[in-house]
Amino acid sequence: MILGVAVINALIGFVQESNAEKSLKSIENMLSSSAQALRNDTLVTVEASMLVPGDVVILRAGDRIPADIRLLEAHNLRVEEAILTGESIAVTKQIAAIDDEVMIGDRFNLVFSGTTVSAGSGAGVVIATGADTELGKINHMMADIKQHRTPLLVQMDKLGKAIFAIILAMMAALFVFMLLLRDMPMGELLLSLIGLAVAAVPEGLPAIISIILSLGVQAMAGKKAIIRKLPTVETLGAMTVVCSDKTGTLTMNEMTVKAVILADKNFRVEGNSYQPTGRILAEHDESAIDAAQNPVLSHFLRVIDLCNESTVFQDEQG
Repeated sequence: MILGVAVINALIGFVQESNAEKSLKSIENMLSSSAQALRNDTLVTVEASMLVPGDVVILRAGDRIPADIRLLEAHNLRVEEAILTGESIAVTKQIAAIDDEVMIGDRFNLVFSGTTVSAGSGAGVVIATGADTELGKINHMMADIKQHRTPLLVQMDKLGKAIFAIILAMMAALFVFMLLLRDMPMGELLLSLIGLAVAAVPEGLPAIISIILSLGVQAMAGKKAIIRKLPTVETLGAMTVVCSDKTGTLTMNEMTVKAVILADKNFRVEGNSYQPTGRILAEHDESAIDAAQNPVLSHFLRVIDLCNESTVFQDEQG
Protein backbone atom coordinates (compact mmCIF):
# COMPACT_ATOMS: atom_id res chain seq x y z
CA MET A 1 0.00 0.00 0.00
CA ILE A 2 2.81 2.37 0.89
CA LEU A 3 4.46 1.66 -2.46
CA GLY A 4 1.19 2.35 -4.29
CA VAL A 5 0.69 5.65 -2.47
CA ALA A 6 4.27 6.67 -3.24
CA VAL A 7 3.77 5.89 -6.94
CA ILE A 8 0.48 7.85 -7.06
CA ASN A 9 2.10 10.77 -5.26
CA ALA A 10 5.01 10.82 -7.71
CA LEU A 11 2.68 10.58 -10.72
CA ILE A 12 0.55 13.51 -9.52
CA GLY A 13 3.60 15.70 -9.03
CA PHE A 14 5.11 14.65 -12.37
CA VAL A 15 1.93 15.35 -14.36
CA GLN A 16 1.36 18.76 -12.80
CA GLU A 17 4.95 19.92 -13.21
CA SER A 18 5.23 18.55 -16.76
CA ASN A 19 2.06 20.45 -17.72
CA ALA A 20 3.58 23.63 -16.33
CA GLU A 21 6.83 23.00 -18.18
CA LYS A 22 4.91 22.50 -21.44
CA SER A 23 3.07 25.79 -20.90
CA LEU A 24 6.34 27.59 -20.20
CA LYS A 25 7.90 25.94 -23.26
CA SER A 26 5.09 27.28 -25.44
CA ILE A 27 5.77 30.76 -24.07
CA GLU A 28 9.47 30.37 -24.87
CA ASN A 29 8.54 29.37 -28.42
CA MET A 30 6.50 32.53 -28.76
CA LEU A 31 9.56 34.53 -27.73
CA SER A 32 11.86 32.89 -30.26
CA SER A 33 12.72 35.07 -33.23
CA SER A 34 14.56 35.27 -36.50
CA ALA A 35 16.69 38.12 -37.78
CA GLN A 36 17.49 39.95 -41.00
CA ALA A 37 21.26 39.71 -41.38
CA LEU A 38 23.72 40.82 -44.05
CA ARG A 39 25.88 37.93 -45.23
CA ASN A 40 27.99 38.05 -48.38
CA ASP A 41 26.41 41.43 -49.17
CA THR A 42 22.98 39.76 -49.23
CA LEU A 43 20.10 40.35 -46.82
CA VAL A 44 19.00 36.93 -45.54
CA THR A 45 16.66 35.69 -42.82
CA VAL A 46 18.42 33.55 -40.21
CA GLU A 47 17.38 32.01 -36.92
CA ALA A 48 18.42 34.03 -33.90
CA SER A 49 20.34 31.02 -32.59
CA MET A 50 22.50 31.06 -35.74
CA LEU A 51 23.76 34.62 -35.25
CA VAL A 52 27.41 35.09 -34.33
CA PRO A 53 29.38 38.14 -33.16
CA GLY A 54 30.26 40.23 -36.19
CA ASP A 55 26.98 39.68 -38.05
CA VAL A 56 25.32 42.87 -39.28
CA VAL A 57 21.61 42.83 -38.39
CA ILE A 58 18.87 45.05 -39.85
CA LEU A 59 16.23 46.23 -37.38
CA ARG A 60 12.69 47.37 -38.19
CA ALA A 61 9.68 48.40 -36.13
CA GLY A 62 8.12 45.39 -34.41
CA ASP A 63 11.28 43.27 -34.51
CA ARG A 64 12.33 41.40 -31.39
CA ILE A 65 16.05 41.99 -31.06
CA PRO A 66 17.84 38.62 -31.30
CA ALA A 67 21.21 39.54 -29.74
CA ASP A 68 23.14 42.35 -28.09
CA ILE A 69 23.96 44.75 -30.93
CA ARG A 70 26.15 47.86 -31.29
CA LEU A 71 24.25 50.27 -33.51
CA LEU A 72 25.80 51.51 -36.74
CA GLU A 73 22.65 53.22 -38.03
CA ALA A 74 19.59 54.55 -36.20
CA HIS A 75 16.66 56.30 -37.85
CA ASN A 76 14.20 57.51 -35.20
CA LEU A 77 14.89 54.19 -33.49
CA ARG A 78 13.03 53.56 -30.24
CA VAL A 79 13.26 50.31 -28.29
CA GLU A 80 11.08 48.84 -25.54
CA GLU A 81 13.46 47.60 -22.84
CA ALA A 82 10.90 46.74 -20.15
CA ILE A 83 11.89 43.05 -20.19
CA LEU A 84 15.45 44.03 -19.25
CA THR A 85 15.25 47.27 -17.25
CA GLY A 86 11.61 47.35 -16.14
CA GLU A 87 11.07 50.76 -17.74
CA SER A 88 7.86 50.80 -19.79
CA ILE A 89 8.79 53.94 -21.78
CA ALA A 90 10.54 53.28 -25.08
CA VAL A 91 14.20 54.37 -25.20
CA THR A 92 15.46 56.49 -28.09
CA LYS A 93 18.65 55.02 -29.53
CA GLN A 94 21.64 56.70 -31.19
CA ILE A 95 24.97 55.71 -32.72
CA ALA A 96 27.27 58.15 -30.92
CA ALA A 97 29.99 56.59 -28.77
CA ILE A 98 29.66 56.65 -24.98
CA ASP A 99 32.96 57.21 -23.21
CA ASP A 100 31.89 56.67 -19.61
CA GLU A 101 30.86 53.42 -17.94
CA VAL A 102 27.07 53.65 -17.60
CA MET A 103 24.20 51.44 -16.54
CA ILE A 104 22.40 49.24 -19.05
CA GLY A 105 19.46 51.64 -19.33
CA ASP A 106 21.82 54.46 -20.34
CA ARG A 107 23.68 52.62 -23.09
CA PHE A 108 21.86 54.41 -25.89
CA ASN A 109 24.13 53.09 -28.65
CA LEU A 110 23.35 49.45 -27.82
CA VAL A 111 20.24 47.35 -28.21
CA PHE A 112 19.80 44.19 -26.18
CA SER A 113 18.53 40.69 -26.79
CA GLY A 114 14.85 40.15 -25.93
CA THR A 115 13.85 43.80 -26.26
CA THR A 116 11.55 45.04 -29.03
CA VAL A 117 11.83 47.80 -31.63
CA SER A 118 8.76 49.97 -31.12
CA ALA A 119 9.46 52.53 -33.85
CA GLY A 120 12.01 53.50 -36.48
CA SER A 121 14.70 51.39 -38.04
CA GLY A 122 18.40 50.75 -37.71
CA ALA A 123 21.32 48.42 -38.25
CA GLY A 124 24.14 47.20 -36.09
CA VAL A 125 26.80 44.59 -35.50
CA VAL A 126 26.24 41.68 -33.13
CA ILE A 127 28.52 41.83 -30.08
CA ALA A 128 27.04 39.05 -27.92
CA THR A 129 24.68 36.11 -28.34
CA GLY A 130 23.00 33.51 -26.14
CA ALA A 131 24.28 33.30 -22.58
CA ASP A 132 26.77 36.12 -23.22
CA THR A 133 24.01 38.71 -23.68
CA GLU A 134 22.85 40.92 -20.83
CA LEU A 135 19.60 38.95 -20.64
CA GLY A 136 21.57 35.69 -20.64
CA LYS A 137 23.70 36.93 -17.74
CA ILE A 138 20.55 37.70 -15.76
CA ASN A 139 19.20 34.22 -16.47
CA HIS A 140 22.50 32.73 -15.32
CA MET A 141 22.34 34.72 -12.09
CA MET A 142 18.78 33.55 -11.49
CA ALA A 143 19.81 29.93 -12.07
CA ASP A 144 22.46 30.23 -9.35
CA ILE A 145 19.90 31.25 -6.72
CA LYS A 146 19.40 28.44 -4.23
CA GLN A 147 15.84 27.23 -3.91
CA HIS A 148 14.38 27.75 -0.44
CA ARG A 149 12.05 25.19 1.05
CA THR A 150 8.49 26.36 1.54
CA PRO A 151 6.90 26.53 5.01
CA LEU A 152 4.80 23.46 4.16
CA LEU A 153 7.87 21.38 3.28
CA VAL A 154 9.63 22.54 6.45
CA GLN A 155 6.63 21.51 8.54
CA MET A 156 6.44 18.18 6.71
CA ASP A 157 10.11 17.55 7.52
CA LYS A 158 9.49 18.33 11.19
CA LEU A 159 6.42 16.07 11.23
CA GLY A 160 8.35 13.24 9.58
CA LYS A 161 11.19 13.50 12.10
CA ALA A 162 8.72 13.60 15.01
CA ILE A 163 6.84 10.54 13.74
CA PHE A 164 10.14 8.71 13.21
CA ALA A 165 11.26 9.49 16.77
CA ILE A 166 7.92 8.36 18.23
CA ILE A 167 8.01 5.11 16.25
CA LEU A 168 11.56 4.38 17.42
CA ALA A 169 10.58 5.06 21.03
CA MET A 170 7.51 2.83 20.77
CA MET A 171 9.50 0.03 19.13
CA ALA A 172 12.21 0.23 21.80
CA ALA A 173 9.66 0.17 24.61
CA LEU A 174 7.73 -2.70 23.02
CA PHE A 175 10.96 -4.62 22.41
CA VAL A 176 11.99 -4.40 26.04
CA PHE A 177 8.49 -5.19 27.33
CA MET A 178 7.79 -8.18 25.08
CA LEU A 179 11.28 -9.66 25.27
CA LEU A 180 11.92 -9.36 28.98
CA LEU A 181 8.44 -9.56 30.49
CA ARG A 182 6.56 -11.71 27.96
CA ASP A 183 9.50 -13.80 26.74
CA MET A 184 8.27 -13.58 23.12
CA PRO A 185 10.37 -15.39 20.50
CA MET A 186 12.72 -13.08 18.65
CA GLY A 187 11.31 -13.83 15.17
CA GLU A 188 7.72 -13.15 16.23
CA LEU A 189 8.84 -10.03 18.11
CA LEU A 190 10.61 -8.60 15.06
CA LEU A 191 7.54 -9.20 12.88
CA SER A 192 5.38 -7.40 15.44
CA LEU A 193 7.76 -4.45 15.60
CA ILE A 194 7.89 -4.15 11.80
CA GLY A 195 4.09 -4.30 11.62
CA LEU A 196 3.83 -1.59 14.26
CA ALA A 197 6.26 0.65 12.38
CA VAL A 198 4.39 0.22 9.09
CA ALA A 199 1.00 0.85 10.72
CA ALA A 200 2.26 4.02 12.42
CA VAL A 201 3.41 5.62 9.15
CA PRO A 202 0.71 7.99 7.75
CA GLU A 203 1.20 6.71 4.20
CA GLY A 204 -1.84 8.55 2.88
CA LEU A 205 -0.64 11.97 4.00
CA PRO A 206 1.75 12.72 1.09
CA ALA A 207 -0.89 11.72 -1.46
CA ILE A 208 -3.52 13.89 0.23
CA ILE A 209 -1.17 16.87 0.27
CA SER A 210 -0.26 16.35 -3.39
CA ILE A 211 -3.93 16.15 -4.37
CA ILE A 212 -4.75 19.33 -2.45
CA LEU A 213 -1.83 21.18 -4.04
CA SER A 214 -2.84 19.84 -7.46
CA LEU A 215 -6.31 21.30 -7.00
CA GLY A 216 -4.63 24.60 -6.17
CA VAL A 217 -2.53 24.39 -9.35
CA GLN A 218 -5.65 23.73 -11.41
CA ALA A 219 -7.43 26.68 -9.81
CA MET A 220 -4.48 28.94 -10.58
CA ALA A 221 -4.33 27.63 -14.15
CA GLY A 222 -7.97 28.66 -14.51
CA LYS A 223 -6.82 32.19 -13.65
CA LYS A 224 -4.07 31.96 -16.32
CA ALA A 225 -1.26 31.61 -13.75
CA ILE A 226 1.34 28.92 -14.41
CA ILE A 227 2.88 27.17 -11.38
CA ARG A 228 5.89 24.91 -11.99
CA LYS A 229 6.29 23.34 -8.54
CA LEU A 230 3.41 22.06 -6.41
CA PRO A 231 4.66 23.45 -3.05
CA THR A 232 4.62 26.96 -4.57
CA VAL A 233 0.83 26.92 -4.24
CA GLU A 234 1.15 26.82 -0.46
CA THR A 235 3.64 29.72 -0.44
CA LEU A 236 1.38 31.80 -2.68
CA GLY A 237 -1.61 31.01 -0.47
CA ALA A 238 0.24 32.34 2.59
CA MET A 239 0.83 35.74 0.98
CA THR A 240 -1.30 38.71 1.98
CA VAL A 241 0.15 41.27 -0.45
CA VAL A 242 1.69 40.65 -3.88
CA CYS A 243 3.74 43.50 -5.39
CA SER A 244 4.34 43.00 -9.09
CA ASP A 245 5.78 45.06 -11.92
CA LYS A 246 2.79 45.57 -14.21
CA THR A 247 4.59 45.91 -17.52
CA GLY A 248 5.41 42.54 -19.03
CA THR A 249 3.81 40.73 -16.08
CA LEU A 250 0.17 41.79 -15.95
CA THR A 251 0.24 43.56 -19.31
CA MET A 252 2.07 42.95 -22.59
CA ASN A 253 3.30 46.53 -23.11
CA GLU A 254 1.60 46.57 -26.53
CA MET A 255 -0.65 49.44 -27.57
CA THR A 256 -4.08 48.60 -29.00
CA VAL A 257 -6.27 51.07 -30.90
CA LYS A 258 -9.75 51.21 -29.39
CA ALA A 259 -11.27 54.31 -31.00
CA VAL A 260 -11.03 56.50 -34.10
CA ILE A 261 -12.06 60.12 -33.57
CA LEU A 262 -12.65 62.15 -36.72
CA ALA A 263 -14.06 65.61 -37.31
CA ASP A 264 -17.55 64.42 -38.20
CA LYS A 265 -17.86 61.03 -36.51
CA ASN A 266 -16.35 58.71 -33.92
CA PHE A 267 -15.79 54.98 -34.30
CA ARG A 268 -15.01 52.07 -31.98
CA VAL A 269 -12.32 49.55 -32.90
CA GLU A 270 -12.28 45.89 -31.92
CA GLY A 271 -9.13 43.81 -31.73
CA ASN A 272 -6.31 42.83 -29.42
CA SER A 273 -2.65 43.83 -29.64
CA TYR A 274 -0.94 42.78 -32.89
CA GLN A 275 -3.56 40.24 -33.93
CA PRO A 276 -4.81 41.16 -37.45
CA THR A 277 -8.47 40.67 -36.55
CA GLY A 278 -11.27 42.98 -35.47
CA ARG A 279 -13.94 45.35 -36.74
CA ILE A 280 -14.57 49.08 -36.94
CA LEU A 281 -17.97 49.92 -35.43
CA ALA A 282 -20.07 53.04 -35.25
CA GLU A 283 -19.85 54.72 -31.85
CA HIS A 284 -23.39 53.83 -30.77
CA ASP A 285 -24.05 50.88 -33.07
CA GLU A 286 -22.95 47.24 -33.25
CA SER A 287 -22.93 47.12 -37.04
CA ALA A 288 -19.54 46.93 -38.74
CA ILE A 289 -18.40 49.85 -40.89
CA ASP A 290 -17.13 49.39 -44.45
CA ALA A 291 -14.24 51.85 -44.62
CA ALA A 292 -14.46 51.96 -48.41
CA GLN A 293 -17.96 53.42 -48.14
CA ASN A 294 -16.82 56.21 -45.79
CA PRO A 295 -14.47 58.63 -47.64
CA VAL A 296 -13.23 60.40 -44.49
CA LEU A 297 -12.48 57.16 -42.64
CA SER A 298 -10.92 55.63 -45.76
CA HIS A 299 -8.62 58.63 -46.23
CA PHE A 300 -7.68 58.55 -42.53
CA LEU A 301 -6.74 54.87 -42.70
CA ARG A 302 -4.74 55.42 -45.88
CA VAL A 303 -2.69 58.17 -44.21
CA ILE A 304 -1.99 55.86 -41.27
CA ASP A 305 -0.91 53.08 -43.63
CA LEU A 306 1.45 55.35 -45.58
CA CYS A 307 3.04 56.70 -42.40
CA ASN A 308 3.59 53.23 -40.94
CA GLU A 309 6.68 51.18 -41.77
CA SER A 310 5.92 48.16 -39.58
CA THR A 311 4.96 44.75 -40.94
CA VAL A 312 2.73 42.14 -39.32
CA PHE A 313 3.58 38.51 -40.10
CA GLN A 314 2.50 35.18 -38.66
CA ASP A 315 5.06 32.52 -37.80
CA GLU A 316 4.66 28.85 -36.89
CA GLN A 317 3.70 29.67 -33.31
CA GLY A 318 0.95 32.07 -34.49
